[in-house]
Amino acid sequence: MKYLLDTNIISEFISKQPNQKVLDFIKSLDEEDIYLSVITIGEIKFGIEKVKSETKKETLSNWLNSDLLERFKGRIVNIDTPIMLKWGEVNQYLQSIGKPMPIMDSLIASSCLAKNFVLITRNEKDFYSFDIEMVNPFL
Repeated sequence: MKYLLDTNIISEFISKQPNQKVLDFIKSLDEEDIYLSVITIGEIKFGIEKVKSETKKETLSNWLNSDLLERFKGRIVNIDTPIMLKWGEVNQYLQSIGKPMPIMDSLIASSCLAKNFVLITRNEKDFYSFDIEMVNPFL
C-alpha cells in the first residue's frame, strides 16, 4: 500500500508539540511506501515565506531543503498527465453537483485517485467528495 501525506501531517514533523499518535503512525509505516505531493512542498514553502522571523525562516528553509526533500527523494509525486486527466474529470463532476473544491485539495485527491494512494490527513472532511481511502492518525 502507498500513502500520500497531506500538508497537515508533515507539519507535525516540525511542530513544537507534535501529536505523538501521528508520529507513531508514520513510524509504523514502511518509509518506502510514504510519498509527498509537489503540492505539499509548495504549501510548506508558502508557509515558510510568511514567517516574519528571519532566524525561524532560515531554520524552516533548512529543514525543507536538507531534511524533508532529502528524506522523500524519489518519492515526491509530480503533477503529471494521468493526475491532470483525473482532476479534469472529477473537478467537472464536483462542479456539476455544486460541490467544487479548492484547486490544491482537488489536485492532491486526484493524485490519490490516479496513483492509488491512501491519503493520510487530518482534514478528512475536505476530501469527502472524492472516493479515496483516507486515514486520520489524529484519532
